Amino acid sequence: MNRAAFALSCLILAGTAGSCAQDLPTLPSFDYSQAHSHEIKPHRHTIPMEGVRPGFNQLRLTLVVSPYGVVVSAVTDSGSENLKYWPELKGEVLGWTFEPFLVEGKPVTAKIEEYIDPVPPERFPTTQVTPPVLRPDSQVSITLHRSVCYGTCPAYTVTVSTTGVVFDGERFVAATGKHTAPADPEAVRNLAVRFIAADFYSMNASYIAGVTDNPAYDLSISIDGRKKGVHDYVGQWVGMPAIIVELEDAVDELAQTRQWIKPAQ
Repeated sequence: MNRAAFALSCLILAGTAGSCAQDLPTLPSFDYSQAHSHEIKPHRHTIPMEGVRPGFNQLRLTLVVSPYGVVVSAVTDSGSENLKYWPELKGEVLGWTFEPFLVEGKPVTAKIEEYIDPVPPERFPTTQVTPPVLRPDSQVSITLHRSVCYGTCPAYTVTVSTTGVVFDGERFVAATGKHTAPADPEAVRNLAVRFIAADFYSMNASYIAGVTDNPAYDLSISIDGRKKGVHDYVGQWVGMPAIIVELEDAVDELAQTRQWIKPAQ
């Protein structure tokens, strides 16, 4: 039996590495940046939970992942204060999947670094704002700005509209300055439908956590001149609905910003 197969069979039979720790071969390790690039969606890092206080509650994780990308073991070394959340979160983590980790071109059982953030329950709008009517010929413009952080977070502004895509790279991106691309007007209006369905026009103007050194995100939409914006500064730590993050990511996906931020090698 090869090293990866032995490690996997030991973990499956024992449930943890504890009973075969003496015989378990050393597994190849991958840090978070490598693990992140292998994540298969849906992969929720941020989980709203009753009883969670606003702020930093992150759990650091060590996972063992099979050659098939399945999590077979998950432990946390985070402090005791946040360990109380782990029993409820462990099932979420064990459901994560990854693209196989390779060594010399072959899938292996791997040890990886990950994290999960328990956050307060989502605070949905209490006052409803009637959104504009979206017509087949509506002019739509959606803008996302991501700022720098204490580190190398990509900073840029991207606008997707019924007339095209404009990307303005600021710092820590592959392409600085302005770049343009065509956009399918129907696809842009379909994204606007998601904003309306999410009750975006009723959201708070800002969700701001009392921390420093993180990037800020500003998301706005204009439908036939009716504009709404949301400022997100680690907003989920203070109850910002998760749909805001999903919409931010949807803008990046539609605009294909990766081509300017970090093109595929």
